[in-house]
Amino acid sequence: MEHSIYLKGLKTALRAQSVTYCDLAERMKMTESGVKKMLNAKDISFRRILQICEILQILPGELLSLSEKAYIPEVNLSVEQEQALLQNRFLLAVYWRFVVEKKALEDIQSLQKMTMAELKKIMHRLVDLKLIAYRRKEFRPLIQGKFRWSDESKLAIALNKEWSLLTLKRALDRSSFSEKKLHRLIAMNLTHESYQKLLVQISSILDEAVLTADRESLSAVKTMLRPVTVLAAAVPYGFLDAE
Repeated sequence: MEHSIYLKGLKTALRAQSVTYCDLAERMKMTESGVKKMLNAKDISFRRILQICEILQILPGELLSLSEKAYIPEVNLSVEQEQALLQNRFLLAVYWRFVVEKKALEDIQSLQKMTMAELKKIMHRLVDLKLIAYRRKEFRPLIQGKFRWSDESKLAIALNKEWSLLTLKRALDRSSFSEKKLHRLIAMNLTHESYQKLLVQISSILDEAVLTADRESLSAVKTMLRPVTVLAAAVPYGFLDAE
């Protein structure tokens, strides 16, 4: 399994802490040329990831966040835009379907169970908020490809909490067995190093799944694709431990 996604985060962290390749080589007991080769390769081992994280005193989870920020552009919404999307969830739903899921208007109308007149009214409100564009009598996203909202965004914070709770509730729901679901809650005792490695492994599995989704969105028949939501969480506490 490749872990090249972490290389971007490693380089960002090194620059942020003003750690040169020479400094890193000395602390890792490697040659400077060896460090350069490692950080410019297509992959890097778990052991090296953990070693560098230890030197920089950062968690692998932070490294993943830095890596994500390095290749997915961040979009900062205005206060007015955030408030509008938070206060009007129909507005948010239509925006999400159109900009994030790339749905056609006819599909959005069906999914949100609204008339085309109602949908177009919401679309024009999104235009007024400068969240989408309207050119030549056609609605268009202002953002192409993947993007992320700022971690400090009130909208992102609210949705992360709400949608995480919703995902957990659905995973725990035993009233419907029509679709296979997964929920596993495990308590264990690990060394600090093993816990850090676990975080990297979980993140890597999810990264691989995202890459698969990207490939299938381009190659698979659209009717064969279906939405899947995954919630992953790991904390260094036992069930009865006080934080």
